[in-house]
This record gives sequence, structure tokens and C-alpha cells, in this order.
Amino acid sequence: MAARPFSIVLVVLTLTALAVATLVDLRTLQLRLHIDPSFERLLPAHSDDLAVAERVRQQFGETNPVLLAVGFENVYTAPVLAQIEELTQKLARIGGVRQVLSLANAQNPVTDEFGINLSSFAQQARDDPAAVQTFAQAIADNPIYRGTLVSDDGRVAIFVLTLEGIDEVAFRQQHYTEKIRSLAQQVTGSDQVWVTGSPVVSAATTDAIFHMLQFTIPAIFVLVVLVLVVAFRNLLTVLLAGVNIAIALLWTLASAVALDLPLNMVTTLVPPLVTTLCLSYVVHLLAEYFHARRPEQNLARRARVYQRMGLSLLLSGATTVAGFLAMVPGSLPAIVQFAVLSSLGVGYSVLLTLLFLPAVLSLLGAHKSQRPLGEAFFIRKARKLALFDLKWRDWIIGISVLLIPINLYFASKIEVGTEYIKSFDPDTRVRHDYEAINTAFNGANLVSILIETYVNDALNNPALIAELDTLEDWLREQPEVGAVVSYVDHLKLINRNMNDGDPAFYRIPETATAVKQLLVFGGGDAIRRTLDARFASALITVRLKVDSSTIITDFVARTEARLQQMPPPLNGRVTGTPVLATRTVNEIASGQFTSLAIAFTVIWALLALLFTSARAAAIAMLPNMLPVVLYFGTLGLLGILLGPTTSLIACLVLGIAVDDTIHFLTRFTTEARARGNERLAIKRALSTVMRPVTFTTVALVLGFMVFLGSELDNQVEFGILAAFTLFLAWIADMTLTPALGSKMRLLTVWDLLRLDLGRAPQRTIPMLDGLTWWQARVFALMSNVEDYPKGTRVIVQGSSARDIYVLVDGLLQAWVDREGEHKVLSLMSRGATVGEAGYFGQKRTAHVDALTDVRLLRFDSHDLETLRRRFPWIAAVIYRNLNQIQAERMARMTRMVQ
Repeated sequence: MAARPFSIVLVVLTLTALAVATLVDLRTLQLRLHIDPSFERLLPAHSDDLAVAERVRQQFGETNPVLLAVGFENVYTAPVLAQIEELTQKLARIGGVRQVLSLANAQNPVTDEFGINLSSFAQQARDDPAAVQTFAQAIADNPIYRGTLVSDDGRVAIFVLTLEGIDEVAFRQQHYTEKIRSLAQQVTGSDQVWVTGSPVVSAATTDAIFHMLQFTIPAIFVLVVLVLVVAFRNLLTVLLAGVNIAIALLWTLASAVALDLPLNMVTTLVPPLVTTLCLSYVVHLLAEYFHARRPEQNLARRARVYQRMGLSLLLSGATTVAGFLAMVPGSLPAIVQFAVLSSLGVGYSVLLTLLFLPAVLSLLGAHKSQRPLGEAFFIRKARKLALFDLKWRDWIIGISVLLIPINLYFASKIEVGTEYIKSFDPDTRVRHDYEAINTAFNGANLVSILIETYVNDALNNPALIAELDTLEDWLREQPEVGAVVSYVDHLKLINRNMNDGDPAFYRIPETATAVKQLLVFGGGDAIRRTLDARFASALITVRLKVDSSTIITDFVARTEARLQQMPPPLNGRVTGTPVLATRTVNEIASGQFTSLAIAFTVIWALLALLFTSARAAAIAMLPNMLPVVLYFGTLGLLGILLGPTTSLIACLVLGIAVDDTIHFLTRFTTEARARGNERLAIKRALSTVMRPVTFTTVALVLGFMVFLGSELDNQVEFGILAAFTLFLAWIADMTLTPALGSKMRLLTVWDLLRLDLGRAPQRTIPMLDGLTWWQARVFALMSNVEDYPKGTRVIVQGSSARDIYVLVDGLLQAWVDREGEHKVLSLMSRGATVGEAGYFGQKRTAHVDALTDVRLLRFDSHDLETLRRRFPWIAAVIYRNLNQIQAERMARMTRMVQ
């Protein structure tokens, strides 16, 4: 692939053209991507909660009305009633509005000489204008209308609009909220017009998401340009890197369209996330691309980049994907969609950064950049930081370990939940309208309780009706409840009206026959909205005056416990949009710790594979575990709720933070092998990675801080917390990771595969006898592989050293200087062991020179002790072979003496 840059660029551009055709309708130039703000569709399609909500819709109609409230000087006047009636009629003529309930068309049952007069308030006002003066008392005496049609102070009237055939997308696209508001202002002339309800909030949420995307994506691309300009100061490089990131985002969004995945409250975070992650990969690759210390040909440059960055970037992408996919098991559709889209975006980002970016850079001649800004500064700071990490490494490790149980304690205090309306800024119209109606009518959140008996005429039974009446009394006592209405209230009201309005008859009739007669002959549309035709199911409507999911969860839990106490055949279920939304939030957050456990396990396994050691992988996980634990501790300490967006941060940061750990540790292993000194390797590794890691962290932090421009507080909170946790991860990678690395000798599987020990080293090198092909490479990498040119003196006679050499390739000559005479002791070829006398504390007994270019394995007691701790079986074999080689040499010397 390094040799075919033009083919790579051509394939990428072809796929990009297909992605554009998928994402955009070329006839209308409209995006095919759609936004779905509904909480209901975040639940599994076969969810029991959704099934209950669907049964309610089928039996009783839509339960998510639009609420319109209009303020007047005094509702109870003939002119105002005329305006209410006119507005009611005009609202009913809006397409998609099935029914409008207001003071104008609500029935006001009164008894006259002909029986019960069920005409509306508006009709009675026309028949007798003086009757308007009695309406306030009539409303106050009617428990169904009291605080429902008119506010208690008589200054605000409400209109309840039931929709039909209008989904949330059509409601928003056809601007229903604006239509309703404009019509109300036109008819009444009032400047106090408020509109709320689930369709209104959903439309406002969609608008907020659109505005967020329109702001964040361009803002992040501006940050991308700024970071790249500062980092590389090359206009062509910045342009090509920006194109690389844009293509990754384009492919991700096209995949969303192809897989029919909408942008919802969770997946809307994917575009900014993919953009910032791709930027971090680009910075690391460009840092290596322009790292050449001497002129290179294009092919050699790309080959070097693939060799040094290939495994690192692939593993970084794999661990990030692992963090995302860990959210999938048992998760709700929204989380699965987020995980899939994010994983695809990361995969596209890694592939494009590894293949497309080097190819297009070489084709367009972007081979040089100006001296990186701050390079000398970062090198100086990295060296000072390395000295600090090494000096205080025990303290750094100890404090880090101590912070884990402390923060786990605070994490145990985390509460699951979110705010719905309060997610909007207080100055937004949607929140202002909701709070105005909630205050005027003591609640604006509608919850339903579905009562099912599965027995025809069961709900005619006075004993069962009494149970429901007791349930309503209990509901009214709950602090979250503003009002409760069911067919029981209608029944008692009809019974009172049939008895000349005598308050003593505001009760349940004594027989099932009387109940049925009153409901059949005295009821109407109001009864049909609360009781089915078979008298087997009923709906209790509860108006809540709270918005927090935490409070709603408590209310639902208490209510369901109370419903369990009802006698058979009564069965009750709580439903409604607030309930479904709350269950969704709880489901998302409840899977958090399972997802984290899976993510930690998968990432640990990948690191164990990379570093060929489960122990080393576990140690390497500590710098990535620490910021996650600190994040949860911060939530618990500050009382921040764990909601749909904040629950994503831990797995997200874990997947991202491990990238920097991998970059440092792989560079550290390279330097440790090259220099044979872990302390020096720490300094060199920090000097190399501190600048790109810092730039990527700055880019990621700024990218998430862009969410501060969102209209939704939960997304603002997500951006702040994600940026904060990534900053903690950077601190851990700059301090804890080097401190831990200085105590480890790491091997990577890539090093094992690339190491050349010649043919069958375990059979041709006595020191490796008894090892497998893989184990021989492990020992070689735990030692130091060194190359010496022809003529080099490897060992000086009389010097002190404790190193042993094993000759892998080439010829060595051992000789001594005897009174000026060059006396050759031996010629050594592949497999020879040299210098073992120094290992046992003696001075070197002879000179050893390289007759050809040679490759040697050099190890000492420290290397063997490290080997014993990490690979005891390999160490045992090496010790055996070393003893055997020493014994054979002593035997030869004994024979020579004899």
C-alpha cells in the first residue's frame, strides 16, 4: 500500500462520492439524515412499556395533547367567552387537529324542568348572558374542570388539542407550535400566550439539536484548523488534514443514512466526537510523518510511518472501538446506535489517517513543515517532567491508588436521572411556556394509569369503583400530583346532577345497574376518553407538577407499589411520555457499569496481546482507570445526575485515553530496547510523545467545550464533563504512566514478530535451547539486541562488567595481549556465548573484536531478574542453559590444564 498512493487516493475519492450520493438527495439537495427527538423510540421495539402505551392509544386515543394557555383580565365575561369559542373553532379547523377541549365546548351539566341540560358553557352564555356570572362557581364545584379549564384565579384559559395523523416530524416541519400561537394571538389579542406538550417539546428539542450541529461542527473544524496550523505551520498540510477529517465525518453520516439510523438525543453526539477523534489520530501521524532527521524518498517515508505508527494507530482505534462496543450488550437502541455509529466513525478515521493522508501528502509534495512551534519548549518540559516522575514515582503511584477507593465511595452516591424541560435555557420560549402553564394550572406533565380487568362490565361493580376512588384519593395526596381525573369522577358528578345538584349524591351509586345507566345515558365524549365500551378498561389521568426524572421515578415506583395492592381483577400500569422518558433514562444509566466492565476487560485483553503479558496490561490499565474513577467520584461529590449523555462519558474517555497510554508505552519500549536503560527511555519517550499527546488533548478538550454553545443544558454538561475527564486522563498519562513504565520492561507483539534472530534460533543458539520460537524472541527482547560494525572492540580485556553476550550473526575473535604479542584464543560464530566470566564478578579476561558486522544479545543480572518475574519458565530454561554452558567451559579448561 505504501507503494501505491495514487490508487489509495482514487479509491477514497470514489467512496466519498458514493457517500455524498447516499447522504444528499441530489435532486432536491436535501440531507437524507433525519433527527428523532422521541424518548419512546429510544426504547426497544418490543418493550413492555411501549406495548402498554400503544394499548392506551388504541383504546382511548392520543394521550400527548398540545396545551395552549391564554391569559385574560377575567375569563368569566361574555366577550372573553366569545373569544374562547371563536379560537376553539378555528383551532379545530387546523389540519391534523382531531379535537379541541376548552371552556367554550366543555359541558356544564345543569338540572332544569326537562332533566339534565348538557349544553356547553358557551351555549349557555348565548342563551342567557347572565349565566356567565355563575360559571366561576360552577367550575369551582366541578372536580373535573376545577384547575383544568381555567386557572384558579380566573385569568388563564386552557385549550387541549388532540392531534391525529401528525407525527413529531410533521408537527415540527409544518410549524404547528407557531401556527397555534399565532392564531391565539390573532383571535384574542392577548400577549400572554403559552404553548406546551410533548409534541411542542420534541419539536423544540429537534430544533436545538439542529442548531447544535450547525454550530458545533463548523466550530470544531475551526479548532481543527487552528490546532493544525499551530502544530505544523504548513498550509497544504492543514488543508489535507482537514479534508481527511471531513471525509471521515462524511462517511460516518452516510453510514447513518444507509443503516437508517436517526440522530437522536444520544447519537447527535457522534459527529463532533468523530471529528475530534480523527483530529487526534491526524496529529499523531503528522508528528511522525515530519519526524525525519534526514531527506527521504516518498516510499521510504510512508514505509517508516506505517512501520512506526501502523500498530499504534490500529490498536488505538481498536481500544476506542472496544470502549464504544462495550455499551452494546443489553443496551437500548439509542445506545446501540451510538456505539455502532461511533465505532464506524473511529474505524473510518483510523483507516483514512493511515492510508489516505500519507498517500495524498506524498502525491502533493507536502514533505516539509516549518520547525514545529514550541518543539524545544516541549522537549525541555518533557525532560523536567520525566525527572519529576522518576523522582516521585512511588508517591505518584501511591496517591493514584489511594484516590481510587476514595472516589469509589463518592461514586456510590450518584443518582440516576435527568431534567427534561430544565435542559433548556431559562430564556428559551419552550421552557418559559411550560413553566407558565405548570404554575397556572398546578402541573403540565400528563401521566396515565391504565386500569385493566379483562372482564366485561367489571368496572360497573361499585366495590371495584370504590377501590379506584380510594386510589385517586391516594394519588391526590402525593406531593408531585396537581390533579387526578377518571371516569369515577364523571360518574359521581353525573349522579349529583341527576339528583338536583345535591352534594350528598356526589358519590358512587350502590348498584352496578345504576352505574351503567348513569354512564350510558348521562355520559358523553368525556366518558369515552376514560372508559372503554366493554367497561373492562379505564384510564386515570394524572397531572404532575414536576419535571425531574429522579422525582418522577420515585413517584412511579410508589404508584406501582400501590397498584399492586388493588384486589383482582384490577390491574394497573403507569404510562405516558414522562414515564417512558424516565424509564429510558434509567435503562441507559443502569447499563453503565456493565458496559464499563466489558470495556475494561476488552481493552485489557488487547493490551495483554500487545504487551504479551496479562500483568503488564493490568498495570497499563491503571492510568486509564484513574480518570474514569475520578469522573464518577466527581459526579457523586457534586450531586450531578447520571443521565443519557453523562452516562456515555466514562466508556468514551476510557476508549480515548488509552490511545495516549499506548502511544507512550510503545515509544517507551522502542527507546528502552535501543538504549538499554529504562530511566533514559522514559525521558526520550516523554520528549517524543508529550507534544502530540498535548496537542491532541487540547484539540479534544476544545472540541468537547464547543458543546457549551448548545441550547440543551445536558449537552453543555456533557461537553464540560468530557473535557474535564480528558484533562484528568492527560495528567495521568504524563505522570502515572511514566512512573509505572519505569518499573516495567515491556514487549509488544509487533516487536516479537519483527525481530530477526535468524533461522531456528532455539536450535542453533545453545543459550536458547529448549525454548519455543516465540519464547526465544521474548528472551531476546527482554535482553538488548545490539549491532556492531566490523572492527569494533566489543569487550576490553581487564574491564569490569556484568554483561553476557550471545552472538546471533557474524564472527568474533577473542584474543589477549601477551607481552605485546597478539595471541588469538578463539574464533566465535553464531550461537557463541561471550563474557560470562564478567557476569560472575570477574574482570574481562580477553579482548573480543568484531571480524565482521555482528549482531549480539546482551543481558545482565537485572535483565534476568526481570525475566524471572514476568516469564519464570523462560528464565528457568535460560539459567539452566547458562549453567550448562559455564560447566562445559570449565570442563574444557580443566582438560587443558591436565
